[in-house]
This record gives sequence, structure tokens and C-alpha cells, in this order.
Amino acid sequence: MIIVRILGGLGNQMFQYACAKALEQKGYHVKLDISGFKKYKLHGGYHLNKYQIDLKKASNFSNFISKVTFFKHKKEKSLIYDATFKSLKGNEYVKGYFQTEKYFLEIRSLLLKQFIISDTISNSTKEYKKQILETINTCSVHIRRGDYVSNSKSNSIHGTCSLEYYREAVKIINEKYKNSIFFVFSDDISWTKENLLLENAVYIDHKTIPHEDLYLMSLCKHNITANSSFSWWGAWLNKNDTKTVIAPKEWFVTKENEIASKHWITL
Repeated sequence: MIIVRILGGLGNQMFQYACAKALEQKGYHVKLDISGFKKYKLHGGYHLNKYQIDLKKASNFSNFISKVTFFKHKKEKSLIYDATFKSLKGNEYVKGYFQTEKYFLEIRSLLLKQFIISDTISNSTKEYKKQILETINTCSVHIRRGDYVSNSKSNSIHGTCSLEYYREAVKIINEKYKNSIFFVFSDDISWTKENLLLENAVYIDHKTIPHEDLYLMSLCKHNITANSSFSWWGAWLNKNDTKTVIAPKEWFVTKENEIASKHWITL
């Protein structure tokens, strides 16, 4: 049996689940450990139950692991793809973020079916969805602030995307697609309205429901991401075959990574 730890915000949970599902498709018996959410209070807790996923949770996990004599821990050592995670030997507890599509790109069609919201979406999300689908050229823009700004440790690891990054990304979209409308998402929408002054913009200003905002991003024809796994998934789940996705080249302040998909533009 392989048990994959699920922890972090929605985007990180999706990366971990995608890796776990890819392991299952290779023939492993895989379960999810969500016990960490008993103490983890950031980002609204566990979100994967909002989707049509089918991997089971490992119940009574602490009791289970104590009974397995040869249960080994395998921890991700960096953000660079590690092929050894695809050839596990069994009875392993897997920890990591797995922030590259190399772990699960081959099951993209399956993940598109599983990362579908299972409940009815809110009325405000329905209104924004209607507006997006009725607009010819749409592009999501995500500005991540929150703990990236307020928490010194998070800021030292992630940093924040500059306003110049967004201006350059918007310029590229406008040059490629005429009359583009930008749908702007942020965990600090007031700051964003005051500082990211865009023409032809719709600022998504409602009570943020993470999985619903991610869904709205995926409905846009094109995407401008922050250095955030949240907007990464909004772009990756976008089914437009001719989409343009722009992502920051420096996703982390110092950590080498392979997060941006190879077909995306990085600035």
C-alpha cells in the first residue's frame, strides 16, 4: 500500500492528489492521509471533498502505521521531478508537494473528470461564469498576496509577483488577442483594485470560495498566473486547446523548480 499525505492549500492538495492518482493508475493500492488537517488551520482546511475524486482516505492512520513493520517514509527532496516516486516498492508513506505536471501529465484526461465540483456553485459564481462564457476573449489574472505579504517566512520563500510582471503579461495578451477582457482574482481584491489599474477588467469581488474561483479561472480562454499553485491549477484545468498561459519565471525566491508547464510563457 502507498499512502500519500495531503496538506496545504487547495492547489497543493490538488498536486498531491494528482500524484497519488497517477500512482494508482500504475497499479499501486493508494490511499490518502488527511490527518494533518486536525492541526493545520491555514487556507480553510481540506478542500478535495468538493471534487469528484475517488481515492479513499486512510482511516485510523496512526494505528495503521504502527502495525506495519516495513512501512517506509519517502519524502520529496526538492521541487525538481524525481522519477523514483513512480517506481515505489510498496508499503511507503509519501510526503511532498509534487509541483510539476511530470508526475501526472499522462492522466490529464482523468484528472479533468475528477477535478469537477460536485456541489451546486454559489449564485455569485454563476453570474461571473455567465459573464465569462458570454465574452469572446477572456483572460484570468491572479494576484496572490495574503501570507505571501503578511508572513515573513512565506515572503522569504515565495516573494510576490511585481506589478511590472502583470503589466508585461497583460501587454502580451492584448497584442495577441484584440478586445481582451481580464477577469481579476485576488485574496486582497481591494489592494488589487487600487494598484493594478487595468482597462477592460472585471474584478471578481465576492466572498471567495477557493474551488469556485479556481473553476472560474479555468473557464477563461487564457490565464496569467501568480507564483501560486492555486492559479497554476486554474490554468492547467483550462481546456482551451489554443490557450496562452503566462507564469512567473521565478516561482520561488531561491528554490529551483519545474512548476511552469513547458508550453507556457514565463516572464
